[in-house]
Amino acid sequence: MFTNTISRRTAIKSAAVIGAITGIAGNVGNALAVEASAWDKEVDVLIAGTGTVIHAAIACSEFGAESILIADKNPLTFGGTSGMSGGGYALALLDYAKAEGIQDTRESVLNYMQLVSDRRQDLNVQEAFVDVCNEFAHFVCDTHGWGGWGHINKAFGDYYEYYQDSIDEAFGRGSWYPFDTEGNQLTAPMQWPVYQAYVESHENIELLMGTSVESLVAEDGAVVGAVLSDGTRVKAKAVILGTGGFEYNEKMRKLYLPFPYSYSNSMTTNTGDGQRMGAKLGAELAYMDTTFGCPNFVTTSKFVPGSFEMQQIGSDAFAPRGFPHSVMVNRKGRRFCDESTMYDTMNRAFGTYDTGTMEYVNIPAFWICDSQYASTYLMPGYATPEALPEYVFKYDTIEELAEGMGIDYKALLDELANFNENAAQGFDPVWHRGEKAVEGNTLQMMSAYMQYPGTEQKTSVLDTVEQGPFYCVRYAPGMMGGTRGGLHINENAQVLNVDGDIIPGLYATGNCSSGVAGYWAGGATLGQGSVMGYIAAKHIMGK
Repeated sequence: MFTNTISRRTAIKSAAVIGAITGIAGNVGNALAVEASAWDKEVDVLIAGTGTVIHAAIACSEFGAESILIADKNPLTFGGTSGMSGGGYALALLDYAKAEGIQDTRESVLNYMQLVSDRRQDLNVQEAFVDVCNEFAHFVCDTHGWGGWGHINKAFGDYYEYYQDSIDEAFGRGSWYPFDTEGNQLTAPMQWPVYQAYVESHENIELLMGTSVESLVAEDGAVVGAVLSDGTRVKAKAVILGTGGFEYNEKMRKLYLPFPYSYSNSMTTNTGDGQRMGAKLGAELAYMDTTFGCPNFVTTSKFVPGSFEMQQIGSDAFAPRGFPHSVMVNRKGRRFCDESTMYDTMNRAFGTYDTGTMEYVNIPAFWICDSQYASTYLMPGYATPEALPEYVFKYDTIEELAEGMGIDYKALLDELANFNENAAQGFDPVWHRGEKAVEGNTLQMMSAYMQYPGTEQKTSVLDTVEQGPFYCVRYAPGMMGGTRGGLHINENAQVLNVDGDIIPGLYATGNCSSGVAGYWAGGATLGQGSVMGYIAAKHIMGK
């Protein structure tokens, strides 16, 4: 059974360290050098976080590290955002693909990754990732006694399906799950307790929950240790940062993100700690304008521009924005996206700046459905027409809806007329909704959660919006796991400085690093962070 509580052994360890050293806590933020005699603890590897970076910790242990210290800022939730996620990994060129009939080549997956990342991200890092995915997958199974890797459905594969070298039917690279020896799929809430049990059962690993790596210690340009939030000074041969994104740091959001976001479903401890510590030592920050995007429906009666909060119920990764008998428009009454495309790609459409009205005209957006939808599917938040929450608005006519929500009525009427005419014939010539296999696959999967029993199973994401009453929900930009820009890493997950040189002793993985290829497929966050953490461990341990 899943638990994110901490064992008695770990709690005793944490309390012992917290009680032992408090003398320099007031100076933690300024610690850049420590006398050799002043270290409180010495380890082979110091690791910040228990998300995807946990694979680095386990690999270091398996490869012979005698002492590993893991410090996690979160006091209770082992695994953080990763441990509470769906648990699929985006991986390439696995042996297991052959059994599923998946055809892929190194050249095609690398070309696809370059396209998805707008050819901005490092090819050498992508090559290292692709070349080690299969080894990583086998390592995980061998270490934990699992049976193999596979897929559960065809949804959530390659997110940029139109790009050259994407896998047909959006199936093959994304959403790989480990399975136990009895063939049961292991989601993240099943995986992370196993990783935690590994840590708890190995005497060479010490786990401190509720304790963060606060400041890196450098000597002659190399990282030689760190100071923890409780004042403990730890000497380490290598430090691996897996501290997550910076989404809950308001200053960093304003400095780096290209348009205002309102939500994230990640842990609130993601405040840019790794990026901050690395920057202090001259590390280069890369791709800080990017996120793992996901539209959110606004779960309050009013939308407050500039607000930001953790939000899980409104995270609309899969439905209902792309279901038939629904449409999404901006305040000008115009559609601005393929509503049923995958969440990261749809989220990017929020960032359009209107030079006429001098605003981000798509924020917030307005999702509209009619009585045909309402009699077939649940509303956002799994609501019903009989018990509408405050954020689902009901109107008898489109005119009343436009007036009530602040949408241009004449433009909306014109837009719906064009949409309905095309939808009735099963096509969308403007935004190409319904042309991607991933959309139909997602509809089929999510219908099981959203559709009323006994109603007709839809096969197309397109259908008319014309029968009152009508319902409306606001949508705003959000994140599926947080920001994805951070410390610039090389093919060994080593952090680089602003001159492109290695900072010896410092590694980064996951959302505090520059990553691999953005949101390229289902499970990109887990796949990239885990594999690059494994690569970091191999490099540290000489493997």
